[in-house]
Amino acid sequence: MNFLSKKLTEYILEKGIIEKYNYEIYQYGFQIFLELSLNILCSTIIAVILDMKIECIFFFLFFIPLRSYNGGLHMDRYLSCFLLSCTTLALTLLIVKHFTLDPIFSYLLYAISVFIIIITGPINHPNREVNSEENIRFKAKSNITLALGFIISITFLLLSNHRYLFLEALVYALVSSTLLIGRLKYVQKCKKEDETHNNI
Repeated sequence: MNFLSKKLTEYILEKGIIEKYNYEIYQYGFQIFLELSLNILCSTIIAVILDMKIECIFFFLFFIPLRSYNGGLHMDRYLSCFLLSCTTLALTLLIVKHFTLDPIFSYLLYAISVFIIIITGPINHPNREVNSEENIRFKAKSNITLALGFIISITFLLLSNHRYLFLEALVYALVSSTLLIGRLKYVQKCKKEDETHNNI
């Protein structure tokens, strides 16, 4: 994606569409666009193959806001992130397709996951530190997302829609797991950086 984004940026630079000082901005924009497009394409293919288009939409309706406002584990390379994302989506949909947890246990899993998300809080990536004001804003948006998720979970429960309740529980469990792993990973990384800095 980095190679393709550079080629696209170089092409429009040669055509005189952009100025050289805007090169990095456009290259980054192209890279994000290409990565996002590939993710959407592969997610659509997975949903169509499994015949679970509505479930896939619900997956991302739950996952994207939680992930956006809480952060979590990030892979070091796009390919690793892409493969992990596709595998996670496919496995989650397959589990929901062939297995449905008892609503009591689904709700218990959901409740535990929400508790972990609230306790853990937003996870800052070492390469993208956020200030206290941004953290407050992210927490507020995360709380709104959790509140909406709670209303949806109650609706699923009242309508006896066990499949979608289980799906929501799995997505929340996935997010809470990445938050915990991300916190452990970045805390260790920061400690190593501090040790290296102190040794110097």
